Amino acid sequence: MTIDKYLLLAGALFVGSAYADETIARPEGLIYCSEGVPQTFNPQLTHAATTLDAISLPLYDRLLEVNPVTLAIEPGLATAWTLSDDGLTYTFTLRDKVLFHTSPWFNPTRPFNADDVVFTFNRLLEPSHPYHQVSGGNYPYFRSLGLDNLIKRVSRVDERHVVFELNHPNASFLADLASSYAVMLSAEYGAQLLSAGTPALIDSRPIGTGPFKFKEYRDHQFIRYLRHDAYWRGAPRTAQLVFDITPRSAKRLTKLLTGECDVMSYPAASQVKVIQEHPELALSVQSGMNVSFIAINTRKAPFNDVRVRRAIAAAVNRSNLLQAVYFGNGDVARSLLPSLSWGFDPSLPQPVTDLKLARQLLKESKHEKGFDMTLLIPSGSRPFNPDPMKSAQLIRSDLAAIGIKVKIRMQESPVLDRSVSQAGYDAILGGWLANNSDPDNFFRQLLGCHAISGGSNLSRWCDPGFEQLLDDAVSTQQMGFRIRNYYYAQQILASEMPLIPLVHALQIQANRRDIQGLQISPLGGTLFNGAYRE
Repeated sequence: MTIDKYLLLAGALFVGSAYADETIARPEGLIYCSEGVPQTFNPQLTHAATTLDAISLPLYDRLLEVNPVTLAIEPGLATAWTLSDDGLTYTFTLRDKVLFHTSPWFNPTRPFNADDVVFTFNRLLEPSHPYHQVSGGNYPYFRSLGLDNLIKRVSRVDERHVVFELNHPNASFLADLASSYAVMLSAEYGAQLLSAGTPALIDSRPIGTGPFKFKEYRDHQFIRYLRHDAYWRGAPRTAQLVFDITPRSAKRLTKLLTGECDVMSYPAASQVKVIQEHPELALSVQSGMNVSFIAINTRKAPFNDVRVRRAIAAAVNRSNLLQAVYFGNGDVARSLLPSLSWGFDPSLPQPVTDLKLARQLLKESKHEKGFDMTLLIPSGSRPFNPDPMKSAQLIRSDLAAIGIKVKIRMQESPVLDRSVSQAGYDAILGGWLANNSDPDNFFRQLLGCHAISGGSNLSRWCDPGFEQLLDDAVSTQQMGFRIRNYYYAQQILASEMPLIPLVHALQIQANRRDIQGLQISPLGGTLFNGAYRE
């Protein structure tokens, strides 16, 4: 098959790309066609997967890291740690001679040390900290997990040792420190910006210790990173990394086929065959720690009636979604947790579509004639859903069979975030991409009471019994006890149905065949450290 035929399958060739003009040279290095615009350059300020993919792994490091193959917690900027007998005090030994990025706006005078850890976390924890209110003062991940209440104090012992004191034991704490959100900032850079009266630049002109350093960002066009030659793991093999922001998957594939991009994020499931058959392209597939779901606003009638939520769940044809939207590249969700998770309950039944049951539940709830509702959906593809619009259309058709008329409303991320904060919506087609392997990362972020104000609990469901199960589960290091509690938690969710799990998607990425050394993670994002062109 010729390349012209592939382009025809991919969609019409777009002539308005950044490098279509022959007078403009294609940038050296690797070009990654990404699906969306970053909301910030500080992961602490967001819970958007698209933003994390673009900034967390290239720019920053964390005290601990998650192994992308085994999902085990491993040393990062901390080389070792100890835990006190009462489970309340962690002491970390920090890696020596780790250098921050040098840029035209910052020239560090010292390596990373304990002062940077204290600065990073005190910004989050202390309302009186000079940076706490910078960029709005909202730290959704830390607030949703309750880390602002968990961490009592972070203190410096000496340059290479730092102590975290907790208010109560928490078995998921190390996993939280390994998350994509828990990045290390520079205290020295913070002091420089504060002195200059420009503290907000810390979140838009980022300085980290990661493999790439920030060069420039053009809104809705591209992010340009340069190699951090002094990176402690070894300098990346490519001198430059460009995130070419291309929301439409058809256009991303066209750019990949023409060589304008070297790597493409989140191909549509319908594009997989085209990619597999093309001699110059390669496809990478990885199991994913993710879930797509319908989040139902449980604080709004009629959705505050569990029978209505169960009726919606019984009417949705998940198997049809898996085939029509994901083209079989995933699994029908039996739980919020994928089977890859150690907390997944294998005894949960496979969900089936049961219109008779759905109609009976609506009748019992006095809604046998159905009702109208609005389903909000995000624009563009997501790691957990390659085509939200098509998914919503299929769900609309399913619910029409039981008299529920669904109006679909697509919203860009900032608008969708405002809709969530205003709390007047009926339901949202959402999803979650975990950033560590602990089940607490799913349950507390998506359904914890603190997560309502943090913006990640889209169902606005808060159940004291469920919350107690989560709290008890992280109060001990005994794995058997934790697993038992998470099994109970999944049984509660199957009964209450604040979220309707749909599909666990495979992580899919496409690249030019001459690009080697890429590594995608089941937790989202791509490691470009070892990537190079043959």
